[in-house]
Amino acid sequence: MLGFSIYLDQEIDNQTKNYIKEMKRNGFTGVFTSVHIPEEDASKYVDRLKLLGGYCAEQKLKLTVDLDLKGLKNLGVSVSSARSLTHIGISALRLDDGFSNSKIAELSHQLNIALNASTISESDVNNLHADQADFDHMEAWHNYYPRPETGLDTDWFATKNQWLKKHHFTVMAFVPGDSKLRGPIYKGLPTLEAHRNLNPLVAADELKNKLGVDKVFIGDPQISKQLMQKFADYELHNKVQLQVKSDYTTLFKRVWHNRPEVSRDVVRLVESRKQNQITKLSIKSDDTLKRNVGAITLDNQGYGRYQGEIQICKTTLQSNPKVNVIGHVIANDLSMLVLIKENTGIEFKPDEGDK
Repeated sequence: MLGFSIYLDQEIDNQTKNYIKEMKRNGFTGVFTSVHIPEEDASKYVDRLKLLGGYCAEQKLKLTVDLDLKGLKNLGVSVSSARSLTHIGISALRLDDGFSNSKIAELSHQLNIALNASTISESDVNNLHADQADFDHMEAWHNYYPRPETGLDTDWFATKNQWLKKHHFTVMAFVPGDSKLRGPIYKGLPTLEAHRNLNPLVAADELKNKLGVDKVFIGDPQISKQLMQKFADYELHNKVQLQVKSDYTTLFKRVWHNRPEVSRDVVRLVESRKQNQITKLSIKSDDTLKRNVGAITLDNQGYGRYQGEIQICKTTLQSNPKVNVIGHVIANDLSMLVLIKENTGIEFKPDEGDK
């Protein structure tokens, strides 16, 4: 599951609704919001939450609300009557301070519950079992960390997730946005400190494929349309888009694919040796340069039957008289090379900085 965040310090207006609709269209299926309500704004936040819940229900998006015991009271319900929140479009509660294990167990029989993944302990799990909690309705959600240098350690996070998996929890974590960052610090809302300045799509892929995470949410309140499209391309179609500097315009005329077997050092474009216009390109002696990470290369006549194969370097390689450098992935997109797996589609775009 992919999700995104909508915060209640802003009106749920048509602009917000259009953003929600766009995110749904690009493959996002969950919404996160927080109801830590300033006393003077309680009624305003509740009204906005109801608007958000209704629109999420209309769009068939699952809405998870982060709250403490006071927040539950501000919504006009108690632990014993929390089931009624589903009528305003709330799918799950992410529980913060003030909930004992017995209250959590009671809530788990009414709607889905997200526990604090970072702090839940063995004794908590044992107590929840003793209180007959419904573990089919409970997940483990990590926090996000607005202040730089306070995000979680990657190794600790991975170990914690292994423990959570042993107890059969679905695990969720946040990645930062790239457009409208949340104040007052405006430094992104990642779970991991290592992800604070990383491409959010690359961060999401690492969480899911290397670190035991099942659900990834954007922590910040907005991402760009370009990032939306990149998420959709990758998650729905196994395709990445790379901006490159190259004079070889044939690169931009189709979607290429990595081979079904993944090489260690390079991405091998499976269609390239079938492209006559590529294999007949003139070879310049000064094209046989050192192959840095992100170099796009073309095998020349010296490689015999490999002539015409196009590759992208995933590591730095020495120059080879049989291999010509015909372009380079721009620096900002180099981190996306890790996304290219078996049969991944690759669409090259001219560097926008050259326009």
